[in-house]
Amino acid sequence: MNNKGRELHQKVEISLFHMFLIYFKIGFVAFGPTAMVETKKNIVKKLGWISEKELLEGLAVAQLLPGATFVSLTVYIGYKLKGLLGALCSFVGFILPSFFFMTILSWLYFKYQSIAFTNIMFKGLEAIVVALILNAVIDLAKTSITNVRFFFIAAVSFLVSIYYNNVFLLLAFATLMGILLNLKNEEIPRIINETKMKTIKWKDIINTSIAVIIFFIIVSYDKNLSNLAEVFFKTGALVFGNGYTMLPIIQNEAINIHHWINLNQFMVGVALGQMTPGPIIITATFIGYKVMGILGAVVSTIAIFLPSFLLVVITFQIFERIKNNKYVNSALNGLIATFVGLMMLVVINTARHALVDVLTSALFLSALAVLRFTKLDTKWVILIGIGLYLVIYYSQFIFHFLP
Repeated sequence: MNNKGRELHQKVEISLFHMFLIYFKIGFVAFGPTAMVETKKNIVKKLGWISEKELLEGLAVAQLLPGATFVSLTVYIGYKLKGLLGALCSFVGFILPSFFFMTILSWLYFKYQSIAFTNIMFKGLEAIVVALILNAVIDLAKTSITNVRFFFIAAVSFLVSIYYNNVFLLLAFATLMGILLNLKNEEIPRIINETKMKTIKWKDIINTSIAVIIFFIIVSYDKNLSNLAEVFFKTGALVFGNGYTMLPIIQNEAINIHHWINLNQFMVGVALGQMTPGPIIITATFIGYKVMGILGAVVSTIAIFLPSFLLVVITFQIFERIKNNKYVNSALNGLIATFVGLMMLVVINTARHALVDVLTSALFLSALAVLRFTKLDTKWVILIGIGLYLVIYYSQFIFHFLP
């Protein structure tokens, strides 16, 4: 069997349950951009379900859509491999771990209004998360920043975002520069297992749209649930960029307009969103839990990520039909380079917040070294790192009181 036959056969044999399990695993260790690395490690390298080029194409498309970038990437890959059911399985698998963690932590916080031990534990986790994100950005840069042109786009995007973080401006810049600077490049070879979609799959779009309508009909029986669904769906559908660009919108709606939480509670929710796996806008789960418990958490989580699912399904076939156009290809390369620049700013901002003393800095450097130079699985880096931090942290107090 030739390579084309093998790859097509392999894709046919992917089970929906296996896809769910893989993304459930990714969801447990995916902190921000680390979702990209974990997806590459599992989906591209280990299982060979898609190529690295297809992964980067998905990232570029996800960056162009409003909503959570890595949720959109997850839906894109699931839809590419197994259609609408594949998109659903990858979507649920990826979101479930972060929803679980945030729900548990929300319960602890609102029940006891104090999570002292959790704060200490998360202080160590934050340092590890910085290492995870930086490692992810390095891996992405090695793949996408392959010449001076792409380095220029990434560097300018980084500098512009420091002083003027306008997502529309950066996306327009990336698209234009990608086309102008990359057109003379050789066109990227066509993927051997690519199947062109000649017609739009209207059935998938209609079914997804009906599911969205049913969701809003179900929550309409309760005013609080309906408001939660409306606010978070609107945020996920209209706000471009990473989760950080959505936070001001969520803050205004949750505090100033609906008075669901106060500012201190919002800041706790944001902190937990940063320290738990998955997108930072999982903060929606925290707010939903405060308003209506588990049911509110479920509705808020679905609402804020549902636009990503819907928009990927709507735009997927269109992109598949035009992605080999040299202008589109050049623009996508520019978008990927811009993403590297934007993520470097995230690394710096996160590090300024998390690396506050010698212990957290040492933990960050150790975790980064392990990630770069060993094959230790990410989950073990996180668990061992947190364990060591807690041991060293509490040992300081023991030795302090010893004679």
